Amino acid sequence: MFGDKMKSPFKELEKLDWEFIVRDKNGKIIARKKGKADSYLKNYMVIHYAVYGLAGENAVDTSGNSVAIHKSDGDDIDLGAGEGDDTYGIILGTGSDPNSPGMYNLQSKISHGDGDNLLHYYSVSIGNLTVDGNIVYYEITREFKNNGSVDITVYEAGLVVKVGTVGKFLIGRQVISGGITVPAGATLTFKFKPKITV
Repeated sequence: MFGDKMKSPFKELEKLDWEFIVRDKNGKIIARKKGKADSYLKNYMVIHYAVYGLAGENAVDTSGNSVAIHKSDGDDIDLGAGEGDDTYGIILGTGSDPNSPGMYNLQSKISHGDGDNLLHYYSVSIGNLTVDGNIVYYEITREFKNNGSVDITVYEAGLVVKVGTVGKFLIGRQVISGGITVPAGATLTFKFKPKITV
């Protein structure tokens, strides 16, 4: 529909940007990178669709169960996981497979904990809605600490929403080229930034 020299007016409309910062045990920044996320996933669109009171699609929760989402479920959608809760909010993993629309969980999640090959999951924080020129966005942030004795390399980050008592659903995933090395004693701050350009 759009030629090579024409830019789709929808291409930049809705994005899920990301950023990470790694600080060593002394608080010094040792790595930092940001970019545009690979994509939202089918679950995001199913929940979005249900909020408008439309029917006909099921989402797949992080356990692989197909679940009907209804308009009333939109009254209780949460991203604000507390400390130690690795089931929703921003979650991290070691998988590197590319995204597909129907992905419902990370390929290989890193669990919460304070031993080797685990990360301590702190609470998720959600920033204020911000208007900056023609860009509207907010930030979702979570810190993770490697309290083990070996380095951990993170290759995937997911955004999981809790929908009332219905379930928890992966709505976005980023595969991180080259990975993020989190040395023993270091802290990783990961941000997702949903945004639209008007």
